Amino acid sequence: MAESIATARAGSLVSKLESKICYHRDAALEYMEIKAVVGEVIEEKEMLQHDYHALKDELEAAKKTIVEVNKELAAENEETSLNKKELELVRKKLQDWEAKQNLPELQNCSASEHVQPSNSKQGQKRSMRHQEVPSQGPLGIDADKPDLAEERPGSMLVNNPIVGQTSVVSPSTNDDMVALREHMIKQFLEIDKYGGRIIGIKEMGKLNVKAFEIACAEKFRTTKAADASSKLYSLWQQRITDVSWNPFNTVTVEGNHQEVLNVNDDKLQELKKEWGESPYKAVIDALMEMKEYNCLGDRSTVYELWNYRADRKATLTECTEYMADRVQELTVVKRRKTRRRI
Repeated sequence: MAESIATARAGSLVSKLESKICYHRDAALEYMEIKAVVGEVIEEKEMLQHDYHALKDELEAAKKTIVEVNKELAAENEETSLNKKELELVRKKLQDWEAKQNLPELQNCSASEHVQPSNSKQGQKRSMRHQEVPSQGPLGIDADKPDLAEERPGSMLVNNPIVGQTSVVSPSTNDDMVALREHMIKQFLEIDKYGGRIIGIKEMGKLNVKAFEIACAEKFRTTKAADASSKLYSLWQQRITDVSWNPFNTVTVEGNHQEVLNVNDDKLQELKKEWGESPYKAVIDALMEMKEYNCLGDRSTVYELWNYRADRKATLTECTEYMADRVQELTVVKRRKTRRRI
């Protein structure tokens, strides 16, 4: 009887002990879960604090940038009036140059009027015809078209003399135009960093980086494309500036020695085969630009005024009109800011 009672008590104690063990085990599990959640909350709080400080630093940097930009805008506003005066001088030089271009035609008109009888109908018709010629410019080129205002027969003859032809532009006039173009290039080098993509500066003889980016993006289609494009572009930019590599052949045409690009060059063909037409064409274009600007000797690049919209060399008339438009825009912005402050 006593043994059965002891056995029953022992079983009861064991049951209670097991119950307490299960309770403490569940409590321990809940504690670990709560601890994990608290750790995540603390980590997220630290990240938020880090982001807060980073944003605060960026805000301070942005405020400093705004102050600097305001100072630059104030300086540019002061330069606006000076640029306006320079543009007026450039326009005057262009008008004087065009007037000199039209002078031979005006002289021909005057001579024709003296030769032809004034009372003859035929003479009257010829006189009227010659009076219309000066408005068209030399050799009938329309002077009202900005794209042709600069590239007249006179300048073409000076830059590309042909045996048996005489230039109608005096050397001093051509020198003035060259000096004017160099001055415009210097002016655009100062403003081109702000992103003038209609009229701007182009480095003739420099590779087009977009061609390599497109080729690598099509081949890799991963994050490695940017790195591969940078390495490939640097390799070929260094290669075309290496004077020891000469992918040109010298040929004789009518007794004159000319250098012709060898499109079958091993390196060029290897580039075309491995990376496609786009980088291959970019290299050829850069080499031909060096040849056009006589830079194959030292493989240097040349700054040129460029019409990005038409993808060609910009005329001086286009450049002056573009700069005049920018000056006018800056003037309007300045007036609006002045009105807002008032």
